Amino acid sequence: MKLDDVIKAPEFAADPYPVYRQLREDDPVQWSAVWNCWVVTRYDDVRTCLQDAIRFSNVDRITGLFHRHFDADQLAQLQPLIDHYSHGLINIDPPGHTRIRRLLHEVFRPSTIGRLSAFVQTFVDDLLAKAVSAGKLRVVLDLAHPLPVHVIAQLFGVPLSDVPLFTAWSAGIVKFMQSPNPTLEECLRSQQALLDLRAYLRAGIELRRASERDDVLNLMVHARSEGDALTEDEILGTAVTILLGGHETTTRLLTTTLLELARHPEQQEKLRRDPELMDTAVEEFLRFAGPFHRDQRVASVDSGLRGKTIKQGDTILMMLASANRDPAQFPEPDTFDITRTPNRHVAFGFGPHICLGAPLARLEMSIAINTFLKTVPSYKVVSDPIDWEFGFLRGPRELELQLES
Repeated sequence: MKLDDVIKAPEFAADPYPVYRQLREDDPVQWSAVWNCWVVTRYDDVRTCLQDAIRFSNVDRITGLFHRHFDADQLAQLQPLIDHYSHGLINIDPPGHTRIRRLLHEVFRPSTIGRLSAFVQTFVDDLLAKAVSAGKLRVVLDLAHPLPVHVIAQLFGVPLSDVPLFTAWSAGIVKFMQSPNPTLEECLRSQQALLDLRAYLRAGIELRRASERDDVLNLMVHARSEGDALTEDEILGTAVTILLGGHETTTRLLTTTLLELARHPEQQEKLRRDPELMDTAVEEFLRFAGPFHRDQRVASVDSGLRGKTIKQGDTILMMLASANRDPAQFPEPDTFDITRTPNRHVAFGFGPHICLGAPLARLEMSIAINTFLKTVPSYKVVSDPIDWEFGFLRGPRELELQLES
């Protein structure tokens, strides 16, 4: 099996899991000439790459893409984008990374995230009431897209009138990440969205320095630990990371989960009968239908993996979604089982860079799916065929449901 032979095939986007299975069996550490990187598909190897920051670094994991694809004049045009992805929580390794996470401890305490429960519940109730009245739901447009962006806006104290701006900036920034080989024009559009968002956030930082507010941006501005504080660049980088990670991923996860529950009516019925299963169900949603299919690192030193020689500077693409279907870790991995325990998936990564926003995603998913199943007695998918978007993130561009009373 050569991944390069199927990377661009619509069938791969629609169902990549048979390809992942064959790669795990035949060639679990494979060089992709199309993506210009090593592709790692087995659970143990993915965890190793995620955990070992000495051999597999976050430094240059995104900026290296620009240097591989663009000449000096083009790189000069992209300097703001390069600068942004040269700093911040997800672009550095310990000990610098450890320092920033320590300062962000207060921001993602369970009590901080838990305060959003009532807002999430009310927002989901309102969205679903409109859908039930209409008898149909466009999942992305009517639920999965507006929910996380409004939650993030609430978290940051963003006025309701500014939410469309956040939505547009979020979608614009991630565009260049949809392909391992983005064009200069795609990168420039992403850069402009990033610059607009950073300018907005910078104004918010100044307001909170002058007068404290009850939101996450305020917590970051005033975070202190052992006499240390976050710099403005660190606040901006972290805020952008939270926005992108908390919006785009949750949109796709919620959409794909409703699709899988429709495809597995026995699991849907089990969850309807016993809502207490929601916590384990959410973990299975993440394992089985997690939207973040691949993450990347850069080799800091020459290293070996499964008999392959990975040279310093090589990019390693870790297929998280493949690792989450590895039979060496998960019995019957292609079975969707909401009671699965243990479930040590890597949907949120693993090791020092494990996702800070995981508690927020779990909260949103738990409330949204529970409320949907309580509000909608039955439903069926009417999208045919489903148009899949598949870059680093995978999910239906839209999913239309018929709601049955």
